[in-house]
Amino acid sequence: MKKKEFYSRNKYIEVRLYVLSMRFALISDTHIGGRFDEVMFNRGMEIACNINADYLIHLGDLTNDGTLAQYEIAKLYLDKVKFDKPFLLIPGNHDVKNVGNLLWEEMIGERFYVHEDSREKVKILALDSSMPDLDPGQMGSKGINRIYEEFQDVPEFWLKVILFHHQTLPIPYTGRERSAIYDAGDAVRAILDNNIHLVLNGHRHISNTFKMSDGAMQSWIINCGTLSCKKTRYREEYSLTIVDVDRETNNVRIRVVLLNQEPIRDKISYSGKFQELILPSKKEKLGSIVQIGNTDISDECLNVEVYNKGLNYINNLDCDLVVHCGDVTSSSHYHEFELAKALLEQIEKPKLIVPGGNDAYPLGFELFPEMIGDMNPTFENEVMKVLGFNSCIIDDKTGRIGRGNAQIIKNELVNPSKLGIVAFHHTIVPLPRSKHDAELMDAGDVLATIVENRLNLVLTGAKNRAGCWQINDTVFSNNGTLSSINITTKLGNSFNIIDIYKTKIGKFYEIDEYIIERDERRKIGLFHISDIGRPIKVPPRINYSKIIDEARTL
Repeated sequence: MKKKEFYSRNKYIEVRLYVLSMRFALISDTHIGGRFDEVMFNRGMEIACNINADYLIHLGDLTNDGTLAQYEIAKLYLDKVKFDKPFLLIPGNHDVKNVGNLLWEEMIGERFYVHEDSREKVKILALDSSMPDLDPGQMGSKGINRIYEEFQDVPEFWLKVILFHHQTLPIPYTGRERSAIYDAGDAVRAILDNNIHLVLNGHRHISNTFKMSDGAMQSWIINCGTLSCKKTRYREEYSLTIVDVDRETNNVRIRVVLLNQEPIRDKISYSGKFQELILPSKKEKLGSIVQIGNTDISDECLNVEVYNKGLNYINNLDCDLVVHCGDVTSSSHYHEFELAKALLEQIEKPKLIVPGGNDAYPLGFELFPEMIGDMNPTFENEVMKVLGFNSCIIDDKTGRIGRGNAQIIKNELVNPSKLGIVAFHHTIVPLPRSKHDAELMDAGDVLATIVENRLNLVLTGAKNRAGCWQINDTVFSNNGTLSSINITTKLGNSFNIIDIYKTKIGKFYEIDEYIIERDERRKIGLFHISDIGRPIKVPPRINYSKIIDEARTL
């Protein structure tokens, strides 16, 4: 498996796609045989087949229960589809119920395949992310490896697309975060390592789009809503998604067609470029944050020598704030909090400390405020305002921010004159080499609140693994473990150093991971983000009712 270093030969070069524009018509979650709406299915298919799309793609859950009878009915509907260009389908979790994976292969086609068009310079990898009779998904090592194998040698000017059913990033308006792929972190890393342009998913019955980046290449993560299942979410109901890629200007536009509107209309969800990083020629330092966590202070888990070495380095840094992102103690016992209080007081910089799951149960909800401080702390100076949140649920590895705290984020951090920063323990972005199970229960809604309000920085600390990403215009940073013997990477104990600069266009972030025992500071992220939100370029409206009328006269 070839893994791309942070500075790769193409990483910061503006890449243009030199061939003509391309259109994808995306449908998903038809659920034929279940709560199936035939009127919406026919309406959506008539539009999808007659908007001059280059590809028609079904992103899973063709059937509701994966039974033979439902596949036979679905096959009748598919045989009526009049689309003379590639029609690609992948299975969803409902399609593989009741050993439906075998019926899919017999009646629909392959579950894993590659579509490649050398003339149009496009390569599409289709993967089955489902598991038998389970709602969550998994790529598996073979699926992850195949992303590297198929795309590592594809030229940058090709359009690179991946299809699978389940989501990688949490989606708003879907209730409790669940049923993503277990190895979402590895999938995200493979997507960014290989500069994948479009990642197309279904599953949650509502459309959503995020731009995600590791600093330069921006992948568009596009979730398609349900075409014809009566299980709908919020106000979107039935929809299909149209993705236009302008391969001359390197732009992408995404619109969601709302099929249950009269007249049928669309909403433009996102528009922008695939690649936008510009390294600043001049920069002025605004501030610096040291991000630590997972100290696991206890008789059994604390590495005192490493803690002291890391502490000495931190105390000699020029930084504005040290943020501890949780798991101060190992087991939330009284003597651990006593020791933690004494050790943390040795940090000579301003501190903001939030609890992790290890700090919350059994005694932490009482002892943390008494010995460490406010469980929802705040820090503010002339440059930044940082809000810390207790994301813990008693005796549960998952977390929650809650609607009230989401409103606080909206009210207190949308301030263009200061950096808006939030800190909590549980992850939003899935981490490589770990099961995606320490996330926020309300991760989708929290993520939407953060990116829609264009917060500058989000600091999290679960899983003892360092990493950083950009989603839309917000930078996310997760720290490793400062001093625990429970190390989950070969590099050992570490913490993050985040330097923030002002530039001509906005803010520039340099994120380093300091490896304590190696005395090594390595770059893990560079992000340059404009202060000005780019306006959405609205393409010409499509008369969908006219398309349906014309299709029915053929």
